[in-house]
Amino acid sequence: MRARHIHNGKFIIATSLILGSCFSDAQRPPRPASGQIQRGGSPGGSARSTLPTGKVTVKTIQYFSTLERGLAEAKRSNRPILFVTGAPHCAGVSGMWCPGKGKIDEGYLTKPEIISAAERFVCIRLTSYENAQEQAFVEKITGVMLNTAFAVLNPDGTPALQVRGNGRGPGDLFSSVGDMVNQMNVLANKFPATDAQGLPALPITLSPKVGMAVAAADLQPLVVIVSSSAASRADIEAKVARRSWSNDFKGQLCYASASSISEIPQLRGETLSEGILLIEPNFFGSGGDVVKKVATSVIDTSLDQALRDVLANHVRVAKSRQELHRKGVEAGVYYETGIPVSGKRESQDREKYKQQLDAKRKGG
Repeated sequence: MRARHIHNGKFIIATSLILGSCFSDAQRPPRPASGQIQRGGSPGGSARSTLPTGKVTVKTIQYFSTLERGLAEAKRSNRPILFVTGAPHCAGVSGMWCPGKGKIDEGYLTKPEIISAAERFVCIRLTSYENAQEQAFVEKITGVMLNTAFAVLNPDGTPALQVRGNGRGPGDLFSSVGDMVNQMNVLANKFPATDAQGLPALPITLSPKVGMAVAAADLQPLVVIVSSSAASRADIEAKVARRSWSNDFKGQLCYASASSISEIPQLRGETLSEGILLIEPNFFGSGGDVVKKVATSVIDTSLDQALRDVLANHVRVAKSRQELHRKGVEAGVYYETGIPVSGKRESQDREKYKQQLDAKRKGG
């Protein structure tokens, strides 16, 4: 079976068509005015979007971002798994999800009824082309190396439902949104909840670099735990995890963990040696600004309000693939993946984009 990579240069999506970005408010706020630059964004006049931008209240799915933590939680809680993969970059430019994943989100995973059904699942969303072990797991499930993949799994990580196609989206398993909800509920009923102690682990991304790209694609702030001590990081992560799974913050933030701020790309603003940094990613997720910091000594008293303040001031900015590509060339942005990309079309597009960057550098 051969992978089919959807990569049409004329297909435009907005980054607000993301996993777990279903807007609970029926009314859309206005877009930023043409030419207006919002925090973490770019001029809104050139963006094309069918979803809300600006300051909005969202209802989302909370995803684990690493296979290790997601599978551990499924085992701990005896819940089935909603599994999806995607790349928070396209043709060498980071800052929005690949088109295949955008189609999954728009067609299924941003629907309120599916978001509700997902509460009974452990939801795992992996970043493609970043980790060889995770990519091997995807290939084991789908039978082929894929950028965008979708599956419903048993708590032990084995496929739970028969795939009609090649596993690139919910349409290969379900006939409609309603069918997906019904089958999800049937599957969840097969696995009685265990009396698991404690809360799930913090859903960190593979690295601060990946976290920055994911946060930009999700149009969300990034929370980074920083400490040179592994024990201290684990303690801080546990405190942040209590917030991340609460109704106040669930699904509204991205997370990463670092031994020092040197692991966080192109960081601007105040820094600290140990504690929590709340970051607004730039347009591409190639870097970001520190907008809040919480020292370890005041996490218990200050973190909740800091998170509320960052979310209250965060502005979601519409993007299109064409705009991202154009601005990427202008800014000289190129996203290096953790492992080589597997799709022939994606490889060709990345090479073409590199040539454009080289031409611009030579032309001054």
